[in-house]
Parts: sequence; C-alpha cells; structure tokens
Amino acid sequence: MPTSEGLLALALPAVYLFDSAHFLCVGEAVISTRTGFVRGLSLGWSFELGGRRPYVPNPLTPFWPELRVQWATSRGAGSASEDVKIEMSRHLRAVRALGWISGVCGFLLILVAPLALALGQQRLFVAAAILCFLLSGAGCTLVCIRRKDLQLTRWQVCSTFIMALVCLPCAANLARAVSTHRRWTLAASDLPALGFDANGVAMIRQSLKEALASAQRYLPENSREHQVLSEELRKLGGAPHDRH
Repeated sequence: MPTSEGLLALALPAVYLFDSAHFLCVGEAVISTRTGFVRGLSLGWSFELGGRRPYVPNPLTPFWPELRVQWATSRGAGSASEDVKIEMSRHLRAVRALGWISGVCGFLLILVAPLALALGQQRLFVAAAILCFLLSGAGCTLVCIRRKDLQLTRWQVCSTFIMALVCLPCAANLARAVSTHRRWTLAASDLPALGFDANGVAMIRQSLKEALASAQRYLPENSREHQVLSEELRKLGGAPHDRH
C-alpha cells in the first residue's frame, strides 16, 4: 500500500503539470518564449479532448511563460503583427521577475518537496513549502503592483492570487497564469511575422496551413469565415503539402 507521503510526492508534480496545460480551441495557438523572445508556435497535440487540443509546455522551464494567440475570422478584426510584437515584448519584460519566482517555486515544490517526502525528511519538506508560500506571496504582490502593465482585471488578479496561495504547486505556474489571461488576435498569415527564427518560420507556415484547411472543412463555402480562411491560406502560400 502506498503511504500518504508517497501519494503526496506524486500529487505535487501531477497538479503542477495539469495546471500548466493548455486546452486549445480551433483558431488558438500557444507561443513558447526564451529570454524575452518568441521561439516557437504550437497548435496543440494531434488528438482532441472535448473538442480542444491539449498542450503541455516544458515542465522544466516555468520561468519562460507561454503566450496565447488566436487568429481573426473576419477581415480587419486582428491587430497588426508589428503592434503585437511590441506588446508581447513589453509583456515579457513586465513578467520577467514573476518568471524567476515561478522557477524557484517550481524547484522547491516539484523537485525538493517530493524528494524530501520520499526520503522522510519532513523538516526539509516543511521548509520548502514555507519558502514557496512566501515567494508566492511576493509574486502575487508584484502582480498587484504591475496589474496595469500586465493588463489584468481586478478579478483576474484575485483569482491568480487565490490559486497561487491555496494551491502551492500552481505557484510554479504564476508567470504562465498571468500570461494566459492576455490573448492577442491577429490574422493567421501574420503569425509567422512575430519574430520567430528563420528555421522555424517554414514549419509554422505549414502547421498553420494544415490547421486552416482543417477548419475550413466545417464551414459553408459561401460563408464569410470560409472566404477569410481561403484568403489567409493564399497569403501563407496555398494549400498544405502532405507530410510523408
């Protein structure tokens, strides 16, 4: 029979992983970042759960938050790619300190605390939990101070505050949670122009073309949304190529 300490040691990283997961609708994507720059774009895994595609970011990098974007389904509804690039850079600068707090909390609650439980070091476990709680409180205070820079509502600040303090494994996702509240809308054809490296742009274009072509099948051919997706496919270079 597993002990209560063993179950808790397994529950801590499990809760952290579930809390960090994204469940993407059609037209949504996640942008991974590195040291203040965008790195890659994902439309989720290939299978769906309840009509949404799950995506779990790298569990070892809670200090690099992901950004959420969605493509516009009507002409002129999205923001210009240059404006979005500036806003994303500004957001990543505002959330940088939260990223480091999240990283330390992740180290304490996902690595140190489970090892302490497995080895029967209760004092080390309690010390890690207390330190994580204090850091989480400092992070929540920072969120309150930078609420306007992060463009969060008071309710979003309160919900983030409660989750980070009540569920300590969620404190490791503090920077991710703050970034998830912010979503950018722009044309699908503008997504590759957000500053990705040259090697990744071709793969992003191919993934977008496949996603647009898949979404287009569920729309009437004479609908405005179908026409918009057709125009976006044309801008991306036409129909997707089959992968072998």
